[in-house]
Amino acid sequence: NLDTPPERRRQHFGQIVQRVHTAIETIYRMPHPVIAAVDGAVAGFGLSLMCACDLAVATESAYFTSAYRHIGLTPDGGATYALPRIVGLKKAMEIVLLGERFGSDEALRIGLINRVVPESELAAVVDKLALALANGPAIALRNGKRLINGSLSQSLSVQLDAEAASFGACSATPDFVEGIRAFLEKRTPRFE
Repeated sequence: NLDTPPERRRQHFGQIVQRVHTAIETIYRMPHPVIAAVDGAVAGFGLSLMCACDLAVATESAYFTSAYRHIGLTPDGGATYALPRIVGLKKAMEIVLLGERFGSDEALRIGLINRVVPESELAAVVDKLALALANGPAIALRNGKRLINGSLSQSLSVQLDAEAASFGACSATPDFVEGIRAFLEKRTPRFE
């Protein structure tokens, strides 16, 4: 209710945002890759949620906007964390400060999404990506996600050490043995 005293509104909306932020942190911390299937409007928290996902596929008719400025708010859901990392500082500023609407082609061009597909193909494309991830080397994929997510807060030396540790750990898995055997036998690997 807009007639609620400002202090009560501040507390109420602050609590709501804290609760939805739990979902965002869960996606970032989840070891498994997360795919966003996007159709229609991707605005406000929806944009933040999509940014938290590891891969994003959008339909040709999808459109994107931060939109918060239009109702006198700042972003939530980690948008101010994700956008500069995904699209760069200046483009993130433009998206947040201007709140302009843009289409899938622009979202793809700036690296906000991975693919643009016709509406009729969205489910099939996302299913194909999900199957590729599900059939992949689980530990290598989890470690890859963790390494990439952690890379922006690390020095090169620390990141190189983390890569070496992950590489060694992955080489000790049955998936590594299967991957090498499949390569040598010129066949598709069947990971566990």
